[in-house]
Amino acid sequence: MTYDVILSKKDNTYVARVKEWPEVVVEEQTREEAIRQVKEQLVEYLTSQVEVIQIDVDLPAKTGNPWLDNFGRFKDDPTFADLQAEIAAYRQELDNVAE
Repeated sequence: MTYDVILSKKDNTYVARVKEWPEVVVEEQTREEAIRQVKEQLVEYLTSQVEVIQIDVDLPAKTGNPWLDNFGRFKDDPTFADLQAEIAAYRQELDNVAE
C-alpha cells in the first residue's frame, strides 16, 4: 500500500510524518534514515497499535445535504445517457464559439 509522507527539514534534522496517520512521525539526522524509520514505525503502528476496519453507515432518507439526498437519482432513468450526450454536445458547441 502507498502512503503519502510529508518530509520536511527542521534545523539539521528531517521530520517525516505520514499524512493519513498523523500519529506516525519521526525525526532523524538524514533524509534516508527518516524515510526508513517512518516506514518501520508505520508498520508497527498499523499492525500492533490500531485496527483498521470498514463500516457501513446507513444515512437517513433526507440528510439536508443536497449532494447526498440526490445521489443516484437518475440511475434507472433510460434517458439519462441521452441527456449526458446533449450536455456534452452543448459544451463542445460553447467551446467552439469561444475559440
